[in-house]
Formats: sequence, structure tokens, C-alpha cells
Amino acid sequence: MKVAFLSVFAFDANISLINALKDQCDVYFFTEALHQIYNYIDKDQLQKRITEGNHVEQIQRFGDLIDLSKTFVIKGTKNSDLFRKIYNSYKIDAELKRIKPDVIVIDNITLTYVWSAIRLRKKALLIVHDPFQHSGEEFIIEKYLRKLFFRLISHKILLNNSQKDRFIKECGQNERYIHSSFLSIYTYLTYYHKDRHSENSSEEFNILFFGRISPYKGIRFLLETFISMLSAENIQNMTLTIAGSGDFDFDVSEYKSHPNIKIINTFVSPEDLSRLIAQSSVVVCPYTDATQSGVVMSAFAFKKPVIATNVGGLPEMVEHGKTGIIIEKNNKKDLRDAILSLYTRPEKLDLMRANIEQEYFFGNKSWKHSAELFLEAIQSIHQEN
Repeated sequence: MKVAFLSVFAFDANISLINALKDQCDVYFFTEALHQIYNYIDKDQLQKRITEGNHVEQIQRFGDLIDLSKTFVIKGTKNSDLFRKIYNSYKIDAELKRIKPDVIVIDNITLTYVWSAIRLRKKALLIVHDPFQHSGEEFIIEKYLRKLFFRLISHKILLNNSQKDRFIKECGQNERYIHSSFLSIYTYLTYYHKDRHSENSSEEFNILFFGRISPYKGIRFLLETFISMLSAENIQNMTLTIAGSGDFDFDVSEYKSHPNIKIINTFVSPEDLSRLIAQSSVVVCPYTDATQSGVVMSAFAFKKPVIATNVGGLPEMVEHGKTGIIIEKNNKKDLRDAILSLYTRPEKLDLMRANIEQEYFFGNKSWKHSAELFLEAIQSIHQEN
């Protein structure tokens, strides 16, 4: 069975998922080089509109995860250049006509694949990363694209199970066509680290927040809790790093001058991100709302426990007391207690690292099991056609 995987994200979860799927089906991978922050591919290095993966230097390191001869990198264009965007979509669909896939998997709601989404809508599976748009991020263009893709494509797959019933009810979906799977570890990041199996050996206890800066991420809450905890506990060897691009919705100047806080307010390359995670003791996701989180899976790729809030699908990803700690959102006492419980008990950190390895590298939360759920959805679409 031929499957075309159409994505704007070259790496993150997708190459691990494709690696797990390719044992069961013939997978062709399309990705768009557009904004460097998405997939770290510099589109200016591409000479052709669609380039075979064997000829894209920036993805050669992943040759043992994806078949580069069946990988295609699109030289993307912005949505504002509507005619070129639609023409790119037409050219991609022409390539798909040559491949003749039995099923297409669309990873994102985008104009890039709109031509194929229309023509192959009955053979399509749409991955819904965000069943509900995040607070403060209700963009008009995305709103209308969501409506279009949701109407075109019946079969959809969510990456957590906890929001499935609500999605069916509030978005008017047919339960028969709604599938679910889960994210596993973001293996690709370890390919940027010189020692893929290294662990932090620093005497400092390093807390890390990373990802796009946005109001719903709870960064101010994290900073305030950290400052008050240091003052009350008189801790000397604890640091906090905030790393990511975007605009803060509060004044961070007072925190930038604090000796135990490092704020990296810029795009973080995969090389730098892999180093930051490897050097951390624990990753914190203090979100006020969420679906699932690639941050958690990035941390788990380096066997780092995660402290996350009890929102969206995060409790499915972080097993309380086993692979991390779940706290209530905006609860400073919960966050303080969670950090201190790991800081004062290094053996607890070690046990959580071992649990992450067992569950996500080899166990029921590995890509092998995630791919099995994807394959069930893919096969159901193939049987209908």
C-alpha cells in the first residue's frame, strides 16, 4: 500500500512516525521549506520547486529514518503570494498523480496541499494537532482554512484521546471517522547532539522551559514561582532557562538581570536546543491550555522528566510520579513542591529517566505502537476506496 505523507514539518514527530510506518507500507514524504523555525531547512538552498531528498544536504543525517529517494522538499512560498501558493499546490498534486498513493496523510491545515486535499479528499487522513485553537491565537486565516479542511476531509486523527469526545461534539464530527493516536519521542533532535546518549553531569539543577513564547504558555507564572522559591529556600545551585522566539506579554527586564535566570528570546536552532535539553535536569510546561506537546516528546527523547499542568492531553503524555509530575495550572505551591521534590531527591530523577526509557523507547508509548494506530486509520480509508 502506498501512502503519501504531506507535511510542513520536516522533522519533529514525522520522521520517527514514517520510520515506524515504512515497515508496513510504502511511504512517500513531502515537506515544505518555508520558515526556518518550522523545519530548519533553508529554502534558499533549493534550486528546484520540488527537490528529491537525496539532493537536500540538510536532511542527509536522517537517511536511516526516512527513505531520502522517496522524500520531496518543496520550495515554499508565503500565503500572501496566493497565486504561487496555488501553483505550488498544483505541481505537488501532479507529483502525487505520478506516485498514485492509496492514501494521503495531511499533517497540517495549509494551502500548500489544498489541491490534493480537494482531489484526494476521500483518500485523505487529516492529522488534527490542535482540535481547539489556543487562547490568544485565533487567527482569521487559520479559522477559515480549518473550516475548509474539516469539511473536505472526513477521516481525522487526533494525537491524544482525552479531547476526542469533545472534538466530536463541539466540531460536529462523525464519530465513525475520528481516530486517535499519540506522540512519541522526537528522535530527530538527538541526531543534532554530538553524544546522543549523554546526560547532564553538572552539579547545578537546571530547569528548562523551551518553545514558542505565547500568553497561554504560563511563563510569567513560572518566573514568579522560581524567584519566590529561591528567596524562601535559599537555594544556590538552581538555574532556570527560558528559550524561544516570540513576544512576552509582560515586562521581563527584571528577570533578565537575575543571576540564576537565562532568557534566550530568539529562534533556537536544533543544535542549541539539543544541547539545552541534554544539560537540563527537568523540563517545565506550565501551560494554561494545551492539546498535546512536542516539548514533552523532545524532553523525553533525552530522558528528561517533565513537570506539566493538568490541561489538554498533557496528563496522557506525562504520567504523574512516573515520567514527571502533573500540577494544577497557575498553582505556585504545586509547581514549587514539584521542583523541590526532584531537586532534593536525585534518585527520583534517575528513576523517572529509567521509566521514560522503558515506556517511550521500548514500551507501549513507543513509535511502534503509535504507528499501529495510524495504520488502523490508514487501512480503514484504503478499504473504503
